[in-house]
Amino acid sequence: MADILDKKDQEIKKLNEANKRLVEENSNFQIISKGHKELNGELRKELDEVKEDNKKLAKQVSDYQQNYIRIDGKK
Repeated sequence: MADILDKKDQEIKKLNEANKRLVEENSNFQIISKGHKELNGELRKELDEVKEDNKKLAKQVSDYQQNYIRIDGKK
């Protein structure tokens, strides 16, 4: 009977160690996920700014092309 209790006690200890390890891994994943979410938010903001700048530059190029055609009289 004592042998069975020792085996079960060892099994419980192993399970507790595995549980502790999994809790720590989960915590690490949550920290990484939070960092990725923050970085993704910053990148999305930067991408929106770049898109807006691109639209402005495309309009400037179009305006320059139209003005050049008016000045030169040719395409």
